[in-house]
Amino acid sequence: MTREVEMVIPPDRNRGIQWSYIIKVVGGILSLFTVSFLLWRAVFVGPHKPRFTLQDVTLYNFNVTVDPSCLSSAFQATIWLQNPNARIGLYYDTVGVYATYENQQVTSRTEINSTYEGHKSADLWTVLVAGTSVPVAPHIGAALNQDWGNGVVVIMIKLDGKVRWKLGILAKGENHITVLCPAYITFGPSSTGISVGNNAIKYQLFHNCDVNLSK
Repeated sequence: MTREVEMVIPPDRNRGIQWSYIIKVVGGILSLFTVSFLLWRAVFVGPHKPRFTLQDVTLYNFNVTVDPSCLSSAFQATIWLQNPNARIGLYYDTVGVYATYENQQVTSRTEINSTYEGHKSADLWTVLVAGTSVPVAPHIGAALNQDWGNGVVVIMIKLDGKVRWKLGILAKGENHITVLCPAYITFGPSSTGISVGNNAIKYQLFHNCDVNLSK
């Protein structure tokens, strides 16, 4: 009489360990790929530029002399800025604000304290820029005097400095930022300004600014 023997094969514990190891490796690779993709997008594709709007300018002083050609002026500019990026923050470093006319600087530079702007956040900067008896080229002085006589002078409020991008815990290398905000200052009967006391005139502008980023 032949007895049949049933063989019971024990489960292979090593196989379970192998699958667990494989799942961990694949998960790690996917995580690394995701982080690498975000870094690649931030570095090579680049984030969206911040947005700037010149909301208003308050004029405290504006005086033009012809001989010699000089300009004395004082402005308070209110600038709205927004970071449009959903995952990237912005560090503003060494940003300065000043006024120009016909590409010539006509006020001193006012520095803005270093600041951080988070994802999709907005901020408001109020900056005073001024210059006393600032010499200008004779042809610029003549053009400035003519524009003043015509009742409108276009002053450019300019910002320049350094920005860094923050992705997660990483801060990307610096970029140079230049922002140009046109301010239309009107005089005489056609003036659009509003007197706010102490000979100060406020101009509501809400002009979008031109933003340029470079290495």
